[in-house]
Amino acid sequence: MLGQIYRLLIFFFYFVFILLTKYYKAQTLQSQTLLKLVTKQDDLIDAKLDIIILRELFLEIDYLNLHLFKAYQYDMTIVQQFVQQSFCPVQLSFGQIGPEFSSNQRHRALVMDSNKLSTNLYKYGTRNGTLINILLDPPNQSELLYLAKRQWNKRGALKIYYIFPNKKNSSKAECVFLNPFPRVSDQNGVMLRLSDIKFEHIFRNLHKYPLRTYIYRSPYADIRVFINDTTRKIVGTIGADGEVTHLLAEKMNFTVELQWPDEDFYGSRTPNGTFNGAIGRIVRFEVDIVMSGFFIKHYLTREVGFSSPVYMDELCCYVKKASRIPESIVPLFAVQSNVLISFITVGLLSPFIWMVFRYLNLKALSNGSTILKLQSVQPRERHRLSQKRKQQYKNIFNDTWVIWVRVNILSYPPFMSERIFVASLCLVSVIYWALFESSLATVYIHPLHYKDINTMKELDDENILIYIKHGAMKDDLFYGHTSKVYQNLEKKLILIRDLEERLVMTMSKKGNFAGVTRASALEIDDIQYLASKQLHKIPECPKNYHIAYVFPIHSPLEKNVNILLLKFVQAGLIDHWIANMKYTAKMGTRNYTGYGAMGNKWKVLTLNDLQLAFYTIMFGSILAALVQLIELFIYYILYKIKRVAV
Repeated sequence: MLGQIYRLLIFFFYFVFILLTKYYKAQTLQSQTLLKLVTKQDDLIDAKLDIIILRELFLEIDYLNLHLFKAYQYDMTIVQQFVQQSFCPVQLSFGQIGPEFSSNQRHRALVMDSNKLSTNLYKYGTRNGTLINILLDPPNQSELLYLAKRQWNKRGALKIYYIFPNKKNSSKAECVFLNPFPRVSDQNGVMLRLSDIKFEHIFRNLHKYPLRTYIYRSPYADIRVFINDTTRKIVGTIGADGEVTHLLAEKMNFTVELQWPDEDFYGSRTPNGTFNGAIGRIVRFEVDIVMSGFFIKHYLTREVGFSSPVYMDELCCYVKKASRIPESIVPLFAVQSNVLISFITVGLLSPFIWMVFRYLNLKALSNGSTILKLQSVQPRERHRLSQKRKQQYKNIFNDTWVIWVRVNILSYPPFMSERIFVASLCLVSVIYWALFESSLATVYIHPLHYKDINTMKELDDENILIYIKHGAMKDDLFYGHTSKVYQNLEKKLILIRDLEERLVMTMSKKGNFAGVTRASALEIDDIQYLASKQLHKIPECPKNYHIAYVFPIHSPLEKNVNILLLKFVQAGLIDHWIANMKYTAKMGTRNYTGYGAMGNKWKVLTLNDLQLAFYTIMFGSILAALVQLIELFIYYILYKIKRVAV
């Protein structure tokens, strides 16, 4: 029984072995036949790149994904050259491309037929990283140029290389890429060999290429337009950002093709998830560069890329200037409270110091001091010294305040030490009153206002709404702070878009709300409102940002533009242009109504400015009359009591 089982098992394994052997021979014959056919069709099997070109190709690639659609492509010479090179790690993949290939890989290489190039460029040609297309057969040059230019025009993808067999030498492969800038036969763009020029060098000269440049109205930039019945066009730019734009165009040799701006300025995300303004144009790849400064922050999209920072700015709140103190009481606010308190304090302490001197002098005189006896004392002074000490102290208190308010006293004290003290007191009173008089004159030339809002806490206490016009500024102005004050202000923040007039104009008239804008906007565009005391910028600004220009993310222009921008910053050119704009804006305030409020014109005093003096005389007269009546009443009561006693 066991022998039969063994014979059956041996027969079964022998049968399986025969089947596997025949299958293997069939597959080997099929592979050899296919390889012979491929050898006849694929010209790139034995071609390879020059080592210098290969090194240049991998210069900025840190990790490459090499994908082979067919397994036999692994044995090709060019593929082996990619696998065995030592410039960067290579990850191999086979078959159909999965979704992770385009989402996780920045640098890719594809081996394909030239008829598959259009489809793969559409799927995997992006601005992010490098795409190397290894073509198995030489492509049609005009079609290759068309496909490469389409990637540049539609997506801005430029770092795409094309490797294919050299027609003259089948053992060598050519590597070309697109230079979209030179103009040839009324069209821009030409294919260049990597062996002739490096990729980075094409950005040194853009050959007057029209670069789509977007500039909208901002503190440091604006456009000049020409409009008539039939024409509406942009004729130039102004501002520091405009100067930077033209200098970049001169250094890189491109033409500034200004785009007509829309009304959304910076732009923001709309309720349906799309973007408007400058951000929307970047997302839709309608512009190549935005040369109006952007805050370096997150704009709820990954499609925005920033240049190197060029300057800084603050995001500030502003309110209507506090109302002016009426001229009838303005002298009461002429002197700061700490000066007034020190004046009163010194005036109250000085009599007691004088009393101490009098006490010591009288005691020394009673003890027979020779020095005090030698001092000449007038008869009137002898009479005052003969009074009771309580009466002398009363006289000292009155005389001190008479001196302190700069009125002449009837007689100097009899003792030399007291005279020196009185002289020093007179000198200090002169200094105080000189300060009072100068401050009094100043308040008529520079009008005083009630206390303004100077901190975010005071703004929160005012309990007013905060209006902001640009959604891009609203995202993180107060949001995310642990401060209770900022959390309260976030609840009061309201985004407004459509206004009949500018927000600052509305505030200067009404002023029952607060606004948010860039600090530079108040210093340049709206300086007339600050100069004429219509608006007040709250000194405590909630945000401070670096400012940069904006590209579509991973723009190939970014590196060369950043190098030039850093040179401009290092040379001080951008700071110089900004300082010129601020100086011009300040000088321009002379043309605005209310310039006299800045204190640069003479102030002619009128009777209206002397109201307080007349009010003081009236109040003093009434008070003197009341005191007189009280004294008469007290005298009458005392006289009546005396008569009753008699």
